[in-house]
Amino acid sequence: MGMDQKQKSTICVIGGSAAGLASAIFAAREGANVILIEGNEKLGRKIYATGNGKCNFANIDQDRSHFHTSSDPAWISVALNSMDNDFILTFFHELGLPPVVRHGGYFYPANESAATVVTCLEDEIRRLGVEVILSDRMRTLQQEAGRFIVQTRSGRVFDADAVILAMGGSASPKFGSDGSGYYYAKNFGHTIVEPLPALCPLKLKENGASFSVWAGTRISDAAITLIVDEKPTDTEKGEILFTDYGISGIPVFQVAGGAAIALEKGQKVSVEIDLAPGTDAEDAMGAFPEWCEYFGERTIQEQLARIFPVKLIDALKTIPDRNKKMASIKPAVFGKAVDTLKHLRFDVFNTLGFDHAQVSSGGISLPEVEPTTMESKLQPGLYFAGELLDVNGDCGGYNLQFAFTSGAIAGKTAAQRCLQGRGE
Repeated sequence: MGMDQKQKSTICVIGGSAAGLASAIFAAREGANVILIEGNEKLGRKIYATGNGKCNFANIDQDRSHFHTSSDPAWISVALNSMDNDFILTFFHELGLPPVVRHGGYFYPANESAATVVTCLEDEIRRLGVEVILSDRMRTLQQEAGRFIVQTRSGRVFDADAVILAMGGSASPKFGSDGSGYYYAKNFGHTIVEPLPALCPLKLKENGASFSVWAGTRISDAAITLIVDEKPTDTEKGEILFTDYGISGIPVFQVAGGAAIALEKGQKVSVEIDLAPGTDAEDAMGAFPEWCEYFGERTIQEQLARIFPVKLIDALKTIPDRNKKMASIKPAVFGKAVDTLKHLRFDVFNTLGFDHAQVSSGGISLPEVEPTTMESKLQPGLYFAGELLDVNGDCGGYNLQFAFTSGAIAGKTAAQRCLQGRGE
């Protein structure tokens, strides 16, 4: 068939992301003819990097507070509730990947290999007869007489009953996400909530610290509180990595989305870091007499460097009386030093951007999409799945879970609609 001739298909899925792969699989399982178009040279590129290459795809804790949106929080519950609670586990079991639980609630495939996840998804795609087109991107999407005309950059043209956009957001462009899905959705009248980086490192103002000194230091048990216009909004605990631009690590990622939104609104944003959340000032003061007796010739800085990483203490020039010897100071002086380490305050001036973000917040406004089908309320036959929608989750498998779940909903319902319309 010539490149300028229209090829018949029922469902056209745009994007070989987790959401796109799920869409194609569930549409094909319903008996639809499916074409999957992916701009990269291989499918599921972003999946390979998830969970540090281990693919954390869900979490035992299913509280809906782990999913975020700027447009309609209730929509997320309706969408996720439209699938069985064990859907994601069943799906992976059907792919031949029984799950294991790590870190107190994170689900991974049993062999903890993201590459195997992609392989199993590709096997299912082939088994179902989905036509896969790689290294080609959609150039135009038009609706004519109740059908969709998809033209790619290579000149291929497809005539489809329905189209599922699963092209990802703006985060991690190295994996092929370029935000173009927003453009196509907007062409059909959809409102786009401003996409911003989420799950990413934060850039801080030094505020008396020397970032070049502390770069590379990790504190495995720390707490970070996001403060917006002088009001605490979120606190997370875990390992924090100190860098030459600011901070990184899972707790930082968890608060970064809120920081990005507040910065976009022009609000004052800062973070407070507690280097010892399991120890209060009273505990430290209880050890003070003994330290003075046995380590009186050490300076405050030297003694604290026995407890915390040396580079971190060296970097914190704001520790009061840091060069005074333990034997020469009063308890209150040492108390101030301890208090400093439990209340490190830094202004946030930016995130590290989309290039370093795992996901993006914002996207297609949820009230314009039917949550139980993922179909556009503005254009029948047009469906959305995954990060393109105004939904982003915490670290812990929530974003992949939403991608697979929304993709499954879109694929299944789009196929059922199209096949019923044809009387099949």
